[in-house]
Amino acid sequence: MPRPTPTLPGIAVLAILLAPAADAQQVLEIDLTTGRTIIDDEWRSMSGSAADWDRNILYVTDKEEPEGIMAFSLETGEWIRTISTPRGDGPHEFSQGREEFAAAPGGGLYVSGRLRVVEYDPQGRPIDSWRPSASSTGEVCNFAGAPAVLTRGGVVRRGPDGTDETIGTIGARDLGLDAETPADARPMFLGMLNAKLACSEDAAYVLTSKGYLMARQEGSGAGVDSILSYYRHGEEGRVAVPAEGAYEGGKCEHKVTIGGRERTRPCPHWSQSADMSLDDRGNIVLLGLDSRTRGAIINPETGCYALIRSPMGSAMARRSMPVAIHADSVLVLRNATREVTDQQGRTVNSVVIGSATRASLHPLRRVGGEPCAGMLPSVS
Repeated sequence: MPRPTPTLPGIAVLAILLAPAADAQQVLEIDLTTGRTIIDDEWRSMSGSAADWDRNILYVTDKEEPEGIMAFSLETGEWIRTISTPRGDGPHEFSQGREEFAAAPGGGLYVSGRLRVVEYDPQGRPIDSWRPSASSTGEVCNFAGAPAVLTRGGVVRRGPDGTDETIGTIGARDLGLDAETPADARPMFLGMLNAKLACSEDAAYVLTSKGYLMARQEGSGAGVDSILSYYRHGEEGRVAVPAEGAYEGGKCEHKVTIGGRERTRPCPHWSQSADMSLDDRGNIVLLGLDSRTRGAIINPETGCYALIRSPMGSAMARRSMPVAIHADSVLVLRNATREVTDQQGRTVNSVVIGSATRASLHPLRRVGGEPCAGMLPSVS
């Protein structure tokens, strides 16, 4: 779907565009039986990650360095450096702790807190500190060569002349809740706390949790219905999230304890656990914890998408967390397991989410449907 352009220079034009969700042209499967191991270390405990594919560097958080980010080679798995991200009030420190990080142009790294973004050079040295004009959720991205953070109603990008560039209909200078906050603003605030941000050269994409937080409170398994898009020249739009891949017909239920009472709920839609990134062709990538439907790849211009699944019945899939797609491969973190004794005295293996000991690349295989034009041309 083509995007209209402003007819008057210097005038922000607001256009609400929706890229519709079409039927999945292709269904992909992660082949966990083959691939290339990057890191395999029982002493690692990796969670958050970002990849610089141009320089073959994998950045991860690891319990070994609670106030640092570790960089490893995507080719050999060797440790390259550790980037210090200390808590504190100094110009290159984080008063409320580090939140997220993203690869920066030229081989550097952007690291964010709630109040500050610090830029590091390719050697991991802090070279710049930026305090956005609006409080952020902690999400940060490389938006057309400059850091941008997510706030309520849009994004704030660091401008080249030092003046912040606000993109979207930003409705508040501060996300803080207090007695003055209107009741109808609270659900939006809570949804933004878990929102995800990914940026290209001309657009910032926001996956908000507002919709499914309400769905979970109502006891449904509904997922996120769309992704917000903010374009630098003033437009706003939405990209539909596939509704496919849910557990239909009550085939899956799980038990939760609410107010001391155990209740049965439908299994959540895979999008409820999804993180968001972009692949090397500018497609939106959603990947999550669901061991059946791992996510989707979506063309933001046309809405055409492909579902990503794990092999049915695979025990390995329950330990695996796909985190990024590059070319025709998926970067996967393998979570650790531990033995747990339940109330009946049985000893079972439990997956420790967010404590990965292994990172590996695995190919995607097409198992059904026809591909979207230009999406993963090498996958067969």
